[in-house]
Formats: sequence, C-alpha cells, structure tokens
Amino acid sequence: MSLFVELKRRNVLRVAAAYVAVSWLLIQVAETTFPAFGLGDGAIRAVIIVLVVGLIPMLIFAWAFELTPEGFRREAEVDHGSASSVRMTRRLDRLIMVVLALALGYFAFDKFVLDPARDQAREQNIAEQARSDALTEFYGDKSIAVLPFTNVSSDPGQEYLANGLSEELLKLLARIPELRVISRSSAFSFKGRDVEIPAIAEELHVAHVLVGSVRRSGDRIQITTQLKEARTDTDLWSETYDRALSDVFDIQDEISANVVKQLRIALLDEAPEARRTDPEVFSLTLQARYIEQVGAENSTEEAYALVDRALELDPDYIPAMHLLALVNYHRMREGLIDRRDSMRLQRELMHRVLVTDPEDGVATAYLAWTAFEKDRDLEKAAAGLTQAVGYEPGNGEVLRLAGSFARYIGRFEESVEILDRAAERDPLCFNCLWQLSVSYMVADRLEEAEAVRRKYIKLGSGGFYYLAFMELMKGDPQAALEALETDEVDPSQRSAARAMALHDLGRATESKILLDDLIERWGEDRPDVIAGAYAWIDDKDAAFDWLDRAYGEEHNYFYKKIFEPVYRNLHEDPRWIIRREQAGMSAARLAGLEFDVDLPD
Repeated sequence: MSLFVELKRRNVLRVAAAYVAVSWLLIQVAETTFPAFGLGDGAIRAVIIVLVVGLIPMLIFAWAFELTPEGFRREAEVDHGSASSVRMTRRLDRLIMVVLALALGYFAFDKFVLDPARDQAREQNIAEQARSDALTEFYGDKSIAVLPFTNVSSDPGQEYLANGLSEELLKLLARIPELRVISRSSAFSFKGRDVEIPAIAEELHVAHVLVGSVRRSGDRIQITTQLKEARTDTDLWSETYDRALSDVFDIQDEISANVVKQLRIALLDEAPEARRTDPEVFSLTLQARYIEQVGAENSTEEAYALVDRALELDPDYIPAMHLLALVNYHRMREGLIDRRDSMRLQRELMHRVLVTDPEDGVATAYLAWTAFEKDRDLEKAAAGLTQAVGYEPGNGEVLRLAGSFARYIGRFEESVEILDRAAERDPLCFNCLWQLSVSYMVADRLEEAEAVRRKYIKLGSGGFYYLAFMELMKGDPQAALEALETDEVDPSQRSAARAMALHDLGRATESKILLDDLIERWGEDRPDVIAGAYAWIDDKDAAFDWLDRAYGEEHNYFYKKIFEPVYRNLHEDPRWIIRREQAGMSAARLAGLEFDVDLPD
C-alpha cells in the first residue's frame, strides 16, 4: 500500500486540509481584530508561529488515532469499513466544507467590506505621513514644541508658575519667524499624559522638544530646561537657572537665545525679548490665566479679579490686556455681562494694546475682524489682517482669522494656504482643522477636505454633517447617508442632509417627507438649514423664501454664506445677486479688494 493511500485511509489528508483552513481563518481574524485591542504585528506573528508548529503534532495524532462515535481510538483498533467509520469520515468531509465555506465568506467580507476601509485608512496615513515629511523638509531642524514644565516645588499651588513660564517661553520663541513653534493648544494637550518624546514629535511634526521643571522657594526660583532632539529623545542642551524671581524675564531671554544657538538659526532681525513688568504683576497674570484654563466653578470671576488687579498695578502690560479680553468674553458666555459690553471692552482693550505695541498681531487681527463682522468694512478688515500676519506670521490665531476672512471674500486658494500654515503651527487645533476642511471644500478640493475633516472628527467630536455634504458634492449620496448614521449630528442638519441625499438618489417622495418634517420641527429655529436643503434640490423659490426668514431684510450673517456650496444652484439667480449687494458682498467689491497676505518661506 502506498504512503498516499495510507494517509488517505487514516484521514490524515482530511485533517491537514481542515487544519490549514481553520488556521487561515484564525490568522485573518487575528489580523483584523488584534489592532483594535492594541496588539501589534508581534502578537499576529505569534499566532502564525503557534499554528505552523502545531501542524506537525496534529498530523502525527491523526496518523495514530481515529475519531469514532465512542471517542478517539488507536487506528489499529478501528474497522474503517464499518458503517460508523464511514459516517465519521463523511462528517469530517462536511466539517471541512463548512470551514472552507466560512473561509470563503470571510474572504469575500474582507475583500469587499473591510479592505476598502483599510485602503482608505492607509491612504489617509500615507497622506498624513507625506504632510509630516513635507513639513520636516520645509522647516528642516528649525521646529520645536515647548511642553508644559513640571512643578517640582514643595507647594502644589505653584503649578500656575510652571505652566505659565513654559507658555511665556513658547510665545517668546513663536516671535522668531525663522522657527516653527507649535501653538499652546497642541503642545499642552500632552500635559498629564504618559507619551514618549518621539511619539509627541511624530504627532506634532517637530524636530525638537523643550522640556523643563520649575521650583520656587520664597523669592527664589530654579528653572531647569532641556532641549531634546525629538525623534531620538537625546539631549542637545540643558541648563539650570537658580536666580531671584525678579530675574525671570532675563532667564526667558537666555533660554530663547540658547535655543536659537543650538538650532543654528540665522536671525534676520534682533532676537525678541520677554515683556518686562513687576514680578507681582507677572505672577497675578499667570495665576489668572491658569485659573481660566482649568475652568473650575466660579473660575471666571476669580480670574477676572486677578487680572484686573494686575492691570491696576501695570496698565500697559500687554499679556494681561489680552487675558482680560478673553476673560470678558467668557463672562459674556456665562451671562455675567452683556454681549455689547463684552464687544466694547474687547475693542477698548485691543486699542490699548496697540498704543503700547503698534505691531501686536493679535490685537490688529481682532480689530480687523471686528471691522468685518460688525461694520462690514471689508477694506479695513483686509488691510488690518494683512498687517497682522506681517507682524506675527507664526501666530496661529492670527493666521486662522486671516484664512477664514480669505474664504468669506472668495479667495479660496489663499484661504487654504493660510489655514494650512495655521494647522502647521497648531496640528491639534480643532478650530483650525474645521476651518481648513471647509476651505478645501469650497475650493472643490474634496479629497483633501475629507482627509482634514476626518482628522478633525478623530481629535474632537461632531463634524459629520460637513463630511456627509462632501460626499454629496462628490456625487455619492449613498456615502452621505452612511456618514449621517451617528448621533453626533445636529438633528436638523441630519434631516436636511438626508433629504438632500434621498433627492439625489431619485427618492423624491422620501425626500419631501423629510423636508416637511424638518419644517414642522425646526422651521422656527433653523430656517437657514431649510434654505440650504431647498437650494441643493434646486427649489429656488422655496430656498429664497427661507433665506429671507433666516437672515431678514438686512441679511444679517448672510455675508458669511455667500460661497457656501449648498447654495451653489442660487449663485446665478438675480435674487442672489441682489442679496449679495445688500450684504455688502457684491462680486465687484470683492474683486477690487486688496488682500495679499505674504507668508514667509
């Protein structure tokens, strides 16, 4: 009897086929599920090794033993011609067919359901890596993140000082145009998290990280800093400063100068210096800022009292003026002061800042934005925002305002360029990513818009309405419906987007039912959403009717909707052109605007 026939008689070949099929299925499942539990390639390799090694003992066992209705028995004791043995053989054949069917089904599921999702994720990772490589190549080694310093004082209450000093250093370094400095919201997002320096560098796309600690004892302060080559977590420079608290500004300047020296930055202008004030004013400002950021109960009024006291002692201290403007905004949000008073106080504070420092970029940008929003003075806004970027080209807030303004006046590519630069400075800034994704969308760069929008969704919450709308713009209403299958969508926007998608799918009756329900439930509160839905399905009369309800005769806030893609079917209608003129946003006026932001190379 040949070996092959004997292997077949003893069911060794059947067992081998079943084992290989089950092993393949287990490996595929492991590759799909292990990453979700934080298990990487090592765990998957271990599964493969165990299964491969287990094949030999399984075949030896199949050669020596046979499965019978009475359990496993030695092969020599089994009558292969008996009815029971034949039945067991058939059962084994059926088991093999079931396993193969499961494997085939999983293969189809993986190929047509999971694989496209993996491809999309892979493409997004490739795009993100390409962006990271481009940033690294563009800035070279001239990029840095300042992480929040650690408070090593015996008093935990000195946390505000450690936090504030690192933030002041960050702002000081950000005033160096030749250096890319990550904004506070991104750099400080790692506070309290156990993340390795190389991982932080990869997420923020920086070559260097500045870390440190602060110890205060009475009027003495000890600051220890380390400049690290981020990707390898190696020290390039470290220093400990043990001085009087009144020397804190000189210490900041020395740290900044050492960073410039270590990174071999060739400054085109003089190195910026820390703003000087009385140490008590400095301390009061840092305390107020820390309390405001922590956001405990009654924190806004406590922060207000501290920063107000700081400005009593030094009325010209610019950081305190900027902080008071923010505190007053939060007081308005909490109903502690009237909106008009808040806006008036902010304008007064920004004018005071510019008296002290005429080239303060943030104050210049805010006043320009006020001219746009409140007075619709486009010319003043364009000039002010151009100046603001010239003053502080590395300030993410200045860039965000300038980029948003560029989109509202129809300069889409300029908007993308400016907001992309803002996102470079603040990679984890929700608002920056939100604005950038919308600018990509209105520029009809939909793949990039979707990639940025998905990053926004991953970092924060919400954002699915615009994701669905991007799918509509791409001509895929079914994908739009799928994007809306989440609770993280405003109910009125979900109904409107679904109505638009159903219309595009040719399901007009279902679309109308949703629109009628939308009007009944949100007609009073969200006429703007209803107007957009009717505009998209090209019911122009209904769209203009709801536009009038949304924005009134003076078309307040309509000026920000001029280039919204949801209204694109209305853009050539004479009624739309009239409304643009009434809003002070006529095509002729926008075309004549001088707005040419010069971003440094």
